[in-house]
Amino acid sequence: MSDDLLIGHDGAVTTLTINRPPLNLMTLGLLRDIVAALEALQEREATRCIVIRGSGTRAFCAGADLRVVDEANPARAAETREVGIRMIELIEAHPKPVISAVRGWCIGGGTAIAWPADIRLAAASAKFRAGDVYLGLAPSWHLANARLVHYLGRNRALDISLLGDDITAREAYEWGLVTRVFPDDAFDEEVARHAHKLAGAAPLAVRAIKETMRAQYLESPDRAMRIADRWHPVIHGSEDVKEGVRAMLEKRKPVFRGR
Repeated sequence: MSDDLLIGHDGAVTTLTINRPPLNLMTLGLLRDIVAALEALQEREATRCIVIRGSGTRAFCAGADLRVVDEANPARAAETREVGIRMIELIEAHPKPVISAVRGWCIGGGTAIAWPADIRLAAASAKFRAGDVYLGLAPSWHLANARLVHYLGRNRALDISLLGDDITAREAYEWGLVTRVFPDDAFDEEVARHAHKLAGAAPLAVRAIKETMRAQYLESPDRAMRIADRWHPVIHGSEDVKEGVRAMLEKRKPVFRGR
């Protein structure tokens, strides 16, 4: 792991910070670091929620560092694409809930980190842009060209991908690209609040919801219902459901074990 990605733990919340200020530009090495961290956190029992953010205030990630990412080299572009696809799949299918915390610019490859997250929080100053076509590129990481239409619908996805206009935090909220928008001076506090809330959710229930919803658009409604049927006896026979009911009756916060 390089210094391009910082990993910090605060109780059950683990934060991955893209550390290439001021714009936190993406490199192949950074992508590999994110993939490695997400893979490791799948097995870290103490982590119940993951936050991905950028260092500083100017950018979450303002796209690829074109000084080192050679999109005109087919072999290099193919390698970057492979790692980028793996990263998106890990974020979306991770057993732990993933929050993207966007302050400042989120452009191109930065959107491939932010938009697949389960919960997408934005500071009021955040701005998004997906303008690959104006660099001579077509999206190829299975996000803008595949997932975005499921996230937003055909018309909005085409608008974002073809026009490549800047999208404000308020517009992103109205379109469903982000979950919440907060004033800049309250952003860090709100990110922490949401992360610790998610970290207190029942892990088995979180996994069931994520798997079912992902199957709904990647496969079929029938497949999603089969997954829900598979999870039902697991969850209702778990220690956590007993703890949740007990805690409600005792008017206290539940302590879930993920089993």
